[in-house]
Amino acid sequence: MKHLLLTLLILVSVKTISFGQELAIIQDTVKNYQIGVPVGWKYGVPADQSLALMAFRQKHSEEDVPRENFNINILHHDETSLDATYSEFLKSIGTVEGFTVIEQGDTVINDRKYKYLIETHKNKYSKEDMHNYVLFANRDGVLLILTMVTTSPNFESYRALFDKIALSLHF
Repeated sequence: MKHLLLTLLILVSVKTISFGQELAIIQDTVKNYQIGVPVGWKYGVPADQSLALMAFRQKHSEEDVPRENFNINILHHDETSLDATYSEFLKSIGTVEGFTVIEQGDTVINDRKYKYLIETHKNKYSKEDMHNYVLFANRDGVLLILTMVTTSPNFESYRALFDKIALSLHF
């Protein structure tokens, strides 16, 4: 019985780590944010610095094709109203072909108000249906946009992880 219990505990912990449920907290002291990245995911800043951070799920097997990732974009904007900048954001991304908002609203994470949306669109390269889960905040004209992405069929199985990543965000 003791060996069975030990084996189950090891399998549960390996499965948890392999699916990235544990988060490693990283902090950017220049752009002033902190976020959790699932253990086992690769992350960094693109060489062209077009984003503040990108993180990608790694393969679990040779047959696995990881589509799950997230990025943080930090922009400077004269507008300081969250509602106004969110409206502008919706107008700009709403021009993407096939873009459909399926859920949106307000939330508070670590004492900061965020706007969020979940949208679907087709990936322009693979033509797969995708789901984006986007959090949007404005602090004194500095915009933070957290975008978490997966294929539409995988969204429900990754929603809890995306929520966990979002709840780790400090901005």
